[in-house]
Parts: sequence; structure tokens; C-alpha cells
Amino acid sequence: MIATKKYSLLAYSLFRGQVRGLRKYFTGLKGALQKAGLKVALDEYIASYLFSNVLLLPAVAVISIVWAVTFMKAGLAGTALAVLLSVILAAGVIFIIYLAYPPYRVNYLKNALDKHVAFAATHMATIAGTGVPPQTIFQMMGQFKEYGEVAKECRGISQNIAVFGYDTLSAISEVAQRTPSHKFKDLLWSIVATIRTGGDLRRMLIAKSQALMEEQRRIEAKYIETLSMYAEIYSTVFVAGVIMIFVLVAIMGILGGLPVPVKLVLQATTYVGVPGAAILFIVLIESSKPSGI
Repeated sequence: MIATKKYSLLAYSLFRGQVRGLRKYFTGLKGALQKAGLKVALDEYIASYLFSNVLLLPAVAVISIVWAVTFMKAGLAGTALAVLLSVILAAGVIFIIYLAYPPYRVNYLKNALDKHVAFAATHMATIAGTGVPPQTIFQMMGQFKEYGEVAKECRGISQNIAVFGYDTLSAISEVAQRTPSHKFKDLLWSIVATIRTGGDLRRMLIAKSQALMEEQRRIEAKYIETLSMYAEIYSTVFVAGVIMIFVLVAIMGILGGLPVPVKLVLQATTYVGVPGAAILFIVLIESSKPSGI
């Protein structure tokens, strides 16, 4: 909802005069909004931020009042403090969400495009071999939903040509300029260059698809090696390491070298330490995943 066009336009109509004072906090998001494909201007995005605060903060205040009075049995001062802290915390969360969403969306699109661009290029080469014009290639590619964001971008190119009257090169160039995926950008610019020079589009797409597939194989092979290393670390730390900790704690408990009860240490290790370390390990694996996998 925070980045939909209708919501942003409604917000801008209400808070147009208040947007200027907040531009300095959101200036860095202008490029991210374009690359994320949100189709929302920076001023509209800022207005939607203000509108969200107006809608959500009173609700947060009411909820905090009910909570403080009903469950905490707080007096007037305690209720006022609870409301103040809740509103400040909610306002901070909303601000962080609005700052983080465009970059998150850009990264999501980049990964989604990189994941399918090699296979889409192969399919485009096959279609180009039939001799159809470039706009037909993008029209047909847009019908294959299994290509995800690549198909969506192809539908956008086809729509710009058929509905909005763009010429083929302008429609492709517009998407190439804003796409966050370097692989997809390179593919589109290569198509533009081939069309302009009158080259063999099918031959270019075949060469490009082969290069992309080879790069994809290298990335996947390297990631498999990384996962193998992580598997060894996991077996060492989370299997042998945990057993070693249990044995050492038990021995120290027998010898009287622990300042806290053995049972407490074992419970903390089992129910807090191991799950927490496992979560961090999963986050590490996800963060190391290369784009396109």
C-alpha cells in the first residue's frame, strides 16, 4: 500500500504543501524509486509517508491507551508516557520502512531478473530465429509467466510500443536505463545496438545466452563450494561442538567449577544458544547467496 499509485496520489493531494520540508531526508531514494519500478514520484512517496503517519499514529495511540489502562492498570502519567513512547516508536518504524522499501525492492528485482535472464535470452534467440520483428519477440516473451520479472519487463516494452506509440528502440532503451539488473541491462543494450547496426539479432542472442548460461554455471558451482564449506562448519560447530560443550559442562558441574547450576547452563545452551546460532547461520547462508539463484 505504501507505494501504490492511487494511495500516493491521494496522499499528495492532501499533503502537497508539507512535502518540501521533508525532501532532504528522502532525496537519495529518487533513483531507487525509478529502478524499483514503483511508478511513484519522489514527492508522492513523501506524501504517502505523511499520510501513513496520520492514519497509523492515532491508532497506535488508542491501542497504547487501552493497553496501559486495561492490562498495566497505569494512572494518568503512566498512560501518557506509554502513549508517547508508543507513538515515537511507531513513527520511527514507519520512517525506517519508507527509507528501506525502495532499496529492498530494487534488490528483489535485481535477483528476480538475474534468475531468469539467461534462460529468457535462449528463448528469445529461438523466437528471433523465426524472423519475427523485435517487438513481436518481446510480446511473445511477455506471455511466458515462468520468466517472472523478465516477462513482466517484456510485457512493459510491448505495451509501450503497441499502446503508447513508442518506437522499438525507445521502448527497449527506457527499460534498459532503469533496470537494476546488470545482466538484463546488458542484454537489452545489446539488442538495441544490433537493431541499430542491422546485425543478426538471432546470432547475437545465441552468443549472449551462451555467455549468460556459462556465467550462471560458474556462479552456481562457486555457490555449491561455499555451501560445502558451510556444511563442514555446521557439522563441526553444531554437532561436535555442542556435544563437546555438554560434556565439558557436565564434567565441570561434577568437579564443582561452575558458578551456576549445570541444568541452567544446559537448558540455556539447548533452548537459547543452539537455536540462536542456527538462526544466525541461516541468515549467513542467505546473505551469501549470489544474485540469480
